[in-house]
Amino acid sequence: MKNKRLMHPRNIFRTPPDYTALAIKYKDFRKVCKLELNGKVYIDYRNEATLRALTQMLLEEFFQLHVEFAPGSLVPTLPLRLNYILWLEDLITLLKLPVEAVIRGIDIGCGSSCIYSLLAARKNAWHMHALESNDGNLTYAQRNVEANKLAQLVDIFKQTDKQIIFKDFFNAKPDVNFHFCLCNPPFYDSSLPNPFNAKTRNEDKRTPPHNCHTGHNEELACEGGEVQFVQRIIEDSELYPQSVCIYTTMLGHKSSVARVMEILSKKLITNVCTTEFCQGNTTRWGIAWSFSSDFELHNVVN
Repeated sequence: MKNKRLMHPRNIFRTPPDYTALAIKYKDFRKVCKLELNGKVYIDYRNEATLRALTQMLLEEFFQLHVEFAPGSLVPTLPLRLNYILWLEDLITLLKLPVEAVIRGIDIGCGSSCIYSLLAARKNAWHMHALESNDGNLTYAQRNVEANKLAQLVDIFKQTDKQIIFKDFFNAKPDVNFHFCLCNPPFYDSSLPNPFNAKTRNEDKRTPPHNCHTGHNEELACEGGEVQFVQRIIEDSELYPQSVCIYTTMLGHKSSVARVMEILSKKLITNVCTTEFCQGNTTRWGIAWSFSSDFELHNVVN
């Protein structure tokens, strides 16, 4: 997997875990593994139950996190999520905060696992505010926070209207400023006849991901797809330019990067940067923007 060499340099999964040893250690993971003739463990990444057991095992082994997923909900892949957190760490260094500073972040659409907020809290003791509109996901997210005794660091906020991203949240916390926000938006355009099989411009040139699709339709698709979703975040960020130091989002399609950058350019938002999240045969992209003139995002070391 050539992209492992392109993972964030601090990503612990640049060196693949010893899955054979982990299968011996974790019973539930062992149940979904197959032992090959060479003694190595085979993992079927196209099987949803296997992905769930794999992610749960890795979270427990490397971050001491015990996570449950709502039935049918998105099963996150850990190396990718960790890449995003590590990039946020790099971006935050640009703020030149004192060591004792309390870092506050917003997780837009935390899902049932609440994985970004849990990772950020466990790894860095960041104070996370996780936004979610789906009632089932909210229940599991709150349960995961409490099960891991992270309620002092992770606050779950119910979005009553998923079309409104920040207004209700900022109204509820008028005196709080945040260092960053993160988002893993629905990738696909629900207005298309067959959104999950729609081809992107460069699809035929890329090695397809090995992982199966998991998640509710609303986690995977929205009207206009990820570009329109991110455009709403950008428009909201213009209303709250001082509330968040660095706005960020992930993108699932390479073609979306230029389209989002064009939106930012037309709005004269020039303090921006991009990155790639590489893992296995899957590549995702990150975009950050800020209204601050105290730092330049392009100075971040990728």
